Amino acid sequence: MDQRPTYRLLSYSIIAFPMEQFITSFFLVFCLTATVAQTAEPVRTKTSADSYIQTYATLAVQEMHYAGIPASITLAQGLLESGCGNSRLSLEGNNHFGIKCKDYWMGDTLMVKDDDYNADKELIASCFRAYESADVSYRDHSDFLLANVRYANLFTLDQEDYTGWAIGLQQCGYATNPQYANLLQTLIERFSLDVFDRVPENEIASCLDYYATHKYIDSHQRDTEGELVSNKEPKAVRLPGFYKAGWLRANRRQAMITELIVQGPSEKVTASASQDDSFLSFEVTTTPK
Repeated sequence: MDQRPTYRLLSYSIIAFPMEQFITSFFLVFCLTATVAQTAEPVRTKTSADSYIQTYATLAVQEMHYAGIPASITLAQGLLESGCGNSRLSLEGNNHFGIKCKDYWMGDTLMVKDDDYNADKELIASCFRAYESADVSYRDHSDFLLANVRYANLFTLDQEDYTGWAIGLQQCGYATNPQYANLLQTLIERFSLDVFDRVPENEIASCLDYYATHKYIDSHQRDTEGELVSNKEPKAVRLPGFYKAGWLRANRRQAMITELIVQGPSEKVTASASQDDSFLSFEVTTTPK
């Protein structure tokens, strides 16, 4: 079909259209497009497990010294329950541990479908606690376990016994997933979270340095004299101050590290924690009770 007549009609219409109205219309369309572009919500980049650890490790260590819950357990639960901080509960309600409202909860709430069903066996929204910040969520997690008699026996365990805590949380009914304990232990061991269980209270602010140093040392083989052995050129390591009078239990064994202290210039080789950008490859539905 010949489109030339239509083209001519369109051309005549544009020529006949008053120039002022044309410019005004073009300007309005431009403004509308710009406004939509500015108000459009940017695409959010998901948080990785390693980024989550870097962000919330200090909180976990603080809560460990407040309540006696291993920091590794708190971090592993936070990673699992919040999906590395990417879940709707954590993003909209700052709820990192999947704690539901309960009858006595007087704070803010967020309704999210989880594992509650009505009489017709239809999935319905559950009431979850909402917080003003992640700090409040971490503190409420500590208080939730402390105040609930069903978890009382957990506080008799050694603070470094993350295996006992993981199994205990599952046995006490924190979550309905039968693999809950295994999932927590897998996260702890995959990311060496048990390092945080050994951070002294007076060194909470340095817990990330503690973590990075441990992972750096643990990534090398150590000979009987305590020297670093690697297929790369050896590097001098200046450890955080509290190591000089302390210890490091690498791979669950005591290892004195006095030999690793460099008594030289004030410069130090900073060893950052490995940046694992992968995300958790599993999802579970859990419900604290």
